[in-house]
Amino acid sequence: MYRDALTNGVLPDVSDLRTVFAENDKAVVEFKTQDGWITLDDMSWGYQVFAAFAADYASRLIDWYPDSEAPLKEPGICLIDELDLHMHPKWQREVISQLSEVFPATQFIVTAHSPLVVQAAEEANLVLLERYEDDKSRVRIRNDVEAIQGWRIDQVLTSDLFGLESSRPPSFAKSLQERSDLLKKDKLSKPEQARLNALNDVAMSLPTEDQDWEARAKRALALASDELKSAS
Repeated sequence: MYRDALTNGVLPDVSDLRTVFAENDKAVVEFKTQDGWITLDDMSWGYQVFAAFAADYASRLIDWYPDSEAPLKEPGICLIDELDLHMHPKWQREVISQLSEVFPATQFIVTAHSPLVVQAAEEANLVLLERYEDDKSRVRIRNDVEAIQGWRIDQVLTSDLFGLESSRPPSFAKSLQERSDLLKKDKLSKPEQARLNALNDVAMSLPTEDQDWEARAKRALALASDELKSAS
């Protein structure tokens, strides 16, 4: 039963587990990974925390439904604070579906600071906890957040859920804002025009593609265009 809770995708790249006995006859649990059999103590902190959680929750379901042939599939409510803690980005995107597969009748109520977790929660009810502007000691719950189905990570980050003004690095975001301010002016001085030209070069150098291969293809086309112009 515990093997089902820990090897059915909840722990990425873990396909099996076993109990071995050390020289002092102490039982040690080992996990089968791509790198071979590894003890829990030798795994990352994210694996250790999540393995402990999954095993603990499974044991509670087993205790609560002693007569059930499939206690992991019985109803339950589970609260998890900071679900994304110590997780690789790929794991963050998959963890909700993995939990729902292993514990299909459990209602999970979780908090997260990761846009990857939020993006993957397509069928979840999303709420936002935010402090009042006039009283930072008070927190309100907002249920009127934007529907983000199908959004990119950068779009999630700049939505009401996270409130970032830009998904660019701060230095580039500042430059792009300065460029936007200059473009709004009806007339520019020579120094301002020179500055705008420089900022245009910065803007043109920034990647806008979703995939790395698209960016490489764009650079290759630009290089080929320059070579053709030089040849002519």
